[in-house]
Amino acid sequence: MTRPDNVTPFRPRRPPPKTQRGGNPLKSHRGKVLFVHAMTMAAFLCYAASSFVLGAGSLVSYLGLGFGIAAVAVAATNRREGMPWAVTHHEHALRTVVIGAASWMLANLLLFLPMAGNVVFYIMIAIAVWTLLRASVDLVLAIMRKPIPNPKSFLF
Repeated sequence: MTRPDNVTPFRPRRPPPKTQRGGNPLKSHRGKVLFVHAMTMAAFLCYAASSFVLGAGSLVSYLGLGFGIAAVAVAATNRREGMPWAVTHHEHALRTVVIGAASWMLANLLLFLPMAGNVVFYIMIAIAVWTLLRASVDLVLAIMRKPIPNPKSFLF
């Protein structure tokens, strides 16, 4: 009953897609979000180290500027695409870096005023604590893949 002209050709099955192990972590939404928050924290740690420990104009401050630019670049290019929880993180991280850097620059400009050193010192400590606390809370939420409740808020 079987005729040789009625035989279906053998088709090999496709292998299942490989899961990502190692490689480039910036291909996943979670990896991009973790990268942005880590770069934000590194940038403001470098700013604080260059201002409080090493003195202004050190190489560490330029390293912090590079970390900040990297965080802004990744957050700005990915804030409209991706998973909904990742979009809130990119928006929140972008606002953290921009507000923190702008207030840090204004505090540095206040140093030119006579007898404003102590006040500016405490302002810069408050800015560093604000950005590091905000980025660390975001990092914990990103590890759990939870969205930021209000990404456009000024506090947390």
